[in-house]
Parts: sequence; structure tokens; C-alpha cells
Amino acid sequence: MTPSASDHDRRPVRGTLLVSDRVLTLGHGRKHARALIVRGSRVVWVGDDPEQAPPHQDRVDLRGCVIGPAFVDAHVHLTPMGLALTGLDLSRVSSGAELLQAVATYAGAHTGRVVWGHGFDPHGFSDPLPTPDDLARVAGGRAVYLSRVDGHASLVDRRTISAAPLARSEGIERDAAGEPTGMLRREANHIVRRWSVGAMEEAELEVARREAVGHAARLGVASVHEMGSPDVMGLGDLDRWLEGEWPIEVVAYWAGLDVQTALARDLRHVGGDLFLDGSLGSHTAALSEPYADLPTTSGHLELDDDTLTAWYLEATRAGLQTAVHAIGDAAIRQVVRCWRSVSERLREDGIHDAVRRGRHRVEHAEVLPPELLDAIAELGLVISAQPAFETLWGGDHGMYVARLGAERAGWTNPFRALADRGVGLAFGSDANVTPMDPWETVMAAQHRADPDHEVSRLEAVSMSTLGGRHAARQDRYVGVVRAGMRADLAVFEDDPYRADDPRGTRCVATLSQGRIAHGDLPLPDAPGRVVLAG
Repeated sequence: MTPSASDHDRRPVRGTLLVSDRVLTLGHGRKHARALIVRGSRVVWVGDDPEQAPPHQDRVDLRGCVIGPAFVDAHVHLTPMGLALTGLDLSRVSSGAELLQAVATYAGAHTGRVVWGHGFDPHGFSDPLPTPDDLARVAGGRAVYLSRVDGHASLVDRRTISAAPLARSEGIERDAAGEPTGMLRREANHIVRRWSVGAMEEAELEVARREAVGHAARLGVASVHEMGSPDVMGLGDLDRWLEGEWPIEVVAYWAGLDVQTALARDLRHVGGDLFLDGSLGSHTAALSEPYADLPTTSGHLELDDDTLTAWYLEATRAGLQTAVHAIGDAAIRQVVRCWRSVSERLREDGIHDAVRRGRHRVEHAEVLPPELLDAIAELGLVISAQPAFETLWGGDHGMYVARLGAERAGWTNPFRALADRGVGLAFGSDANVTPMDPWETVMAAQHRADPDHEVSRLEAVSMSTLGGRHAARQDRYVGVVRAGMRADLAVFEDDPYRADDPRGTRCVATLSQGRIAHGDLPLPDAPGRVVLAG
């Protein structure tokens, strides 16, 4: 007998009822709630009164807690992040001598073919960096690769300089006698990074991957945008993220010019950390005017306009979203110039509004002068930004002012002006450039040295949750907390959304696709698979 419509309406809605002090929905409809039901991968009911909830199998009382959309980190490098968490973290060293001692201590206590360290920032060091021979002396015969905090320069030992395929590569710093100092930038840095990864044991990399996603889940992060590229960890690392099973969602980007690499893996996007320029810290971000503290250079554009335009056009015709790394204003001007050219060519073919529909991304976009803001809004570009960069490098005496001068430093990361123009903002950490810490991200966006660039607490939360969903073109089915949407949720003690300072708030549980990624709730806890953004 086929059930009638009324019979169907009376069927109980099975699932788990979560009851908390408050549910932050971030939706335009129901803004206040206390409870919700999760069934499978979906939220199936949200309401004020848990006693009025539809039938359910289990009930979990989360008194003293709030539930909200899980965080999304819209720009990460997971395996390097895991290596920093499990290995040599150099973010706290404050001198060349401390850097050398850190390498010596780590090398004496750990095995492995490569001493991989990350996070040193020589801006402010009062003494010289260790020489290649210094590093070789303390490393016990192993190769040494130490990544600068921004990942765009590195310090290596004598053995690595000799063994890595560096012949005729650009970016090898030399002293007055023509000898390598151990500092590598641009092409040389990329080559040695790939060489060092290739020399590491797969088991060490796998431990790092597991630690990275576990760390994210413990912070209330249920989805990350992994920015793989030939110059970061290589294609094998990308495939491991695509093929593996992880407790959180990994939206994997591949920053290569070969569109077929993305299409062959059924990705809906191409690019990510596709470098149009470098970084401000290493003087390789492309500026329209020379650096204030090194007027002999304006940085470098890595691609010419013809190459970038052709890539944008090929990707758009294939229906792919693109993402590029552009930090300096010259690189961002190139993005705008090339997208306008693509838009004109598509209009000639009778294709209108394809660029806006693509939600094409610009990663970082740090030096953003006012005259570019309207063009970014007009093209419908999404800015994937890292507010913690301002905490690290902003302010009157920070690296931005040193590299750019006060006037140009006033253009960095203008979140308020972008939001006011309706530009989509997706926040992330660029881990491991800055630590993955979503509440630190929120506070960094809310409290700026220049208050004209600040956004509100709720805006910063939205840009750290819904912003990543918009950037990955997932917002039709995940993001806001309402019936029918995917259950990607975070449960926090107290109420960090209203606290004066939410940093350090404990995440009680993280749900990714309705499954427990962190915490202890009576819900399915099998790991989820990597998800490709749509």
C-alpha cells in the first residue's frame, strides 16, 4: 500500500537533538534559536523551544555552550602546517643565534633525512643569520631547509646548496665574494623546497597531514581550502589529499597552469596559490613603485599578461573557477587588467557575465589601493584574505610600513571598503604563515591599527564561515544553520560571539558533514572524504 501524503507528514524525523544556550544561524530568516536536529549529514530542524522539536532518537544538552556554523579556513597549506606542528617551529626565534641553536637542538633529538623548519622572520634580528656552513655543522649530516615565515624565502645549509639542482636558477643570494649566503628566493627557493620534500620520508609527511586536520577540527574548523602547487608540496601531496579520508572537509586547489591537471581530477577550480608575485617580506611582491626600504627593486611579476589572460580564458570556457596569489598592487592590477580582457573576448563571443558568475579568487590581495576597489567589485572577484597578517606586520612600526612607507601601508587589507562595495571576503590563515586560529582571525579583522579598515564581530565571523563557502561556491548547500543545509557545526563553551575577547575559547565539538570530527557526541563519527567544491 502506498502511503498517502498525510501518512508521510506524520513520519517521525529521526536524528539527534542538540540543545544549547543559543544557536547562531547567520541566516536572514531565523536569527534566534536554541536547538537543532541533525540527521545524517543534514540539519533537519532549527527552533527556539526544544520541547516543540519533532521526534528524534537522541538528545544532547549542551548547557553553557553555543552552536554556530563551523569555521572555514579559506587558504591553508596543510602538510607544511602539520610539519610545523610536529617538527621545528621557528616562529619564536628572535635572532640568528637563537635560530642556529634551535636547529642544533632539533637535529640532536630527531631522526629523518631533512631538518625542516618553518616560521623564522629576520625582520628585526640584530645579528646575522647562520651561514650554510654553520647550519651544516649542527645538522649532523642532514639537509637543512628553513622556510621564512611567508614561505617565499628559505635558509639552507651547504650540503643542500651542493645537492639540489640549482644551476642557473634565479634567487640565490650571494655575498661580496660571490659565495652563497644560504638565503634563497623566487625560483631557487621553489626548487629547493621541492627537493627537500622529495628527500623526506612518506611516513613523516603522513603524520604531519593527520596532525594538521586534527588540529583544525579541535579549533572548530570543519573545512579548509588546501592550496597545493608545484612550488609548495607537489602533485603527489595534492593526490594524497584527494584520495585520503579525513575527519574534516578538504577542498583541494592545484596552482598550476595546466588546466587538464584539474579536469582530470574532477576539480571544479584551478589555481590557488598560483604565484603572480612573491611576498613583501622577501621584497618579491610586485609593486607599482619601488620598495621604501630597498628602492632598487619593485618586486617581480611571475607571469606576463598574455599567459595569464590565456589561462583565465581557458579555465572560464571549461567552467572552472580560478584563484591566484597576488599580494602587491602591480600583481592585483594585472589581475584586473587580464580579467577585463577576458570579459571583452567573451562578450565578442556572445557570452555575458561569465566572469562575475565564476567567483574568481584573488588570494591575499594585501596592497590594495582605493582605485582598484570598484574594479574588483565590478568583476565579481572574491578576496581570500588573512587578517592576522595585519597583527603580524601592521601598525606604525611594522613590516608593512618598513617595506611600503606610511602612505602605501595605509592601503593594506582594506576589509571595510571591500565589504561596503559588496565584494565577497573569505578569511583564512595561510597556515603555516600564521597559525590556524579562527578566533584570532576574527579579532584581527575587528581590531585594526587603522580603524577605518575594521569590520564588526559578526561580519568577521561571517567572513570566517560563510565567506569560505561563498569562495568555494558551496553556499547553496552548506553555511548558514537552517533546515536542509549540511551539518557543518561548531560547539563552543560560553559565548565567544559576544565575548570581549573570544581567543582561547574551548571548542567542545566540531561536526563536518554531520559527522563528529572533534568532541564526544552520539553521532556517526566515521571520517569524511575530501569534497570537491561545486
